[in-house]
Amino acid sequence: MNDAEIKALLDERISRERAKDLLVAIVKVPSPKTDLLEDEPLLKAFITSAIEPRLRTMGFTDIRYDPMGNLIANYGAGTSGKSLMLIGNAMNQPAATMPNPYAGDVVDGAAYGLPGECVMGKGASEQKANLAAMLHAMETVIASEIPINGQLIFTCCVSGETGKHDAIKSVVEGAGVRADMAVLGGTGLKITLGNRGRIDVFVTVKGSPCHSSRPWDGVNAIAGATEAIRLLLDKVKMDKTHPQLGRQSLTVNHIRSFPESTHTVQERCEFTLDRRRSRERIRTTPSPRSSASPRRSSGSRIRLAARPMASRCGSGRTCIRRW
Repeated sequence: MNDAEIKALLDERISRERAKDLLVAIVKVPSPKTDLLEDEPLLKAFITSAIEPRLRTMGFTDIRYDPMGNLIANYGAGTSGKSLMLIGNAMNQPAATMPNPYAGDVVDGAAYGLPGECVMGKGASEQKANLAAMLHAMETVIASEIPINGQLIFTCCVSGETGKHDAIKSVVEGAGVRADMAVLGGTGLKITLGNRGRIDVFVTVKGSPCHSSRPWDGVNAIAGATEAIRLLLDKVKMDKTHPQLGRQSLTVNHIRSFPESTHTVQERCEFTLDRRRSRERIRTTPSPRSSASPRRSSGSRIRLAARPMASRCGSGRTCIRRW
């Protein structure tokens, strides 16, 4: 069969209804990010109950798990020397305040500015739509009985929302999985050949606690964090863009303070910055007293001290300096 004949055969079998049913089914199986990250048992339960059985039904027999719990499945004769890997992820953001997060309700997309039907549920627009598309694509090709002379590799990793590479590293480096090309689930129904890249920066501002009825006895770490955020967003230039990858960005996406007690000026405040690049080079010169050097997976960590410094800032002001 030539390429045109193969495409025509597959087009006849691709079903929007089937893809929708698959998405509804896997949305109903929770796989949230928790404090356990990739060690969350619900992630492995999702893979073993919602993914592996469907692979076996469509004809996969070579299915294994690496020590981290990532599923690795192989299909095809493997005689052509060519290989393709499809990479899916199990983890989605926690349900939070979303109503009916695991109901898989099908609704009219008009209310959201979208044509046709929409599947509602946690993870539907994160990892699970991608998984449903991959599953339907593989079952369609296998059911068509088109010979697969190369190697089709499908992985479902326990990762997805941590910003770490541990899971895929376990598959590639630990389990030794290799392929000529890999397709990762994305968004927009387009093949994307790159992304802006991300640096996570974890900032800790330290103050001095006291009772909130006498705030002058301490130094409020929240006030220090607020000032640090203002300075960062005001001073760091985000003026570069890329014709395909888009604009740079710097976003505060998490903040919390300690101790978690009432009527207390806070001793410590932590916030996280999400830095999206635009192919520019970033140079960092860490201070000898700072841990601000970039890290491949966990990001940069910076500590700031919020302290009253009467000689430089005036009595009662909170000053921010590099720790």
